[in-house]
Amino acid sequence: MPESDAPHVDYYPSSWTEYADDEYLVEWVYNDDETIIVRVDGTMSAEYYSVAAITGVNDRGEEFLANQMNQLDEQSAFETAGLLLYAMNGTAGRIAGKDEFCGDQV
Repeated sequence: MPESDAPHVDYYPSSWTEYADDEYLVEWVYNDDETIIVRVDGTMSAEYYSVAAITGVNDRGEEFLANQMNQLDEQSAFETAGLLLYAMNGTAGRIAGKDEFCGDQV
């Protein structure tokens, strides 16, 4: 697993790519579908962050925002992003039938 440059996130799944503009805006993009994104954004406020799970982009460039949490402190925002990354990664892997995510299926 790659090491993260983001605060409060040590590692992220290897099937994602991390883009960190700075410590206030970090995105992880799913390599198999670059319209699937987890974003931490602290650019709107000096003390609060938002975390968004984006599950696609339409032909007009509008993001499908699955959910967004607002007014999180830095640590909570990055911990939430880490949780989303691993949950979305596991779900995508299982749907794709990747062996490491389907060990319980007979």
